[in-house]
Amino acid sequence: MNESITVRKMQFEFSDDMELVFIEHDPELSFLFLGTWMLLPYLEPYLMRTMRKALTEHQDALGDSNLVHDMQQFCSQEGQHYQQHAKANEIILSIMPEPSRQKMMSLLEKIEAEYKSFSAEQPLAWNLAYAEGFEAYTAAGARTQMELRVFDYMTNPIRDLMLWHIMEELEHRTVAFDAYEALGRGYLYRLRNGIWAQKHFIGLGRELTAIMLEAFPELVAAHQDAESKQVRERHRKVYYKRTMKNLIGIYMPWYSPRKLNMPPMYEEAREEYDNRALSIAG
Repeated sequence: MNESITVRKMQFEFSDDMELVFIEHDPELSFLFLGTWMLLPYLEPYLMRTMRKALTEHQDALGDSNLVHDMQQFCSQEGQHYQQHAKANEIILSIMPEPSRQKMMSLLEKIEAEYKSFSAEQPLAWNLAYAEGFEAYTAAGARTQMELRVFDYMTNPIRDLMLWHIMEELEHRTVAFDAYEALGRGYLYRLRNGIWAQKHFIGLGRELTAIMLEAFPELVAAHQDAESKQVRERHRKVYYKRTMKNLIGIYMPWYSPRKLNMPPMYEEAREEYDNRALSIAG
């Protein structure tokens, strides 16, 4: 069984004057995250549909009641994630100038339709492989972010949203893998479709990021001084090197998310958001 997967009902406040360049001196990387997160209200419901279909149609095959429980908790966590990101996205869309807002909304409609088509038209094993490919990719990135403590040079409220989200991504890191292992079609099928899923996700993220950059050129221009460039080049060099190191392992036949070492910041974040969730509930 995975370590305890906790559903934390958080409250984040987003305003139209929040800092969009939330990573110190780095508008491009900030917008990469913000742009990519635009698709989460469509991607994460797709992941939930996939897990729920597996639970509905193959609960006997899953067998392990612990896995069934973890898949249910996975869906509940993802439901909280996309709802909070939808709140932030709504604010960002509201301050986007035309025609960038319309371009973004048009692309999001296509993304939503595409993920719904995956659920309706692709076999369950394919969708489970997509889910596992995405979860493995995000777990690698989340580990990098915590290992390097990139949150130390981010600003709230986006920092707060991101730290909570990636902590929970690591907390449920074994679920999609275990569900695929129980119902999928083996390593090569998982590898092929998982890589396709990652390319698909990255491609959509780039399209969404391009619209963000187009919408806020003044914010990009404000961080083109020599000091800003030096800071972000230094951070990116370390960040991308560590990310590649963490990514390589997910493609190996012996990969298992249970074998991943969690950085100290992971447990720090779990404790922080456990306490905050209890405070909100109380």
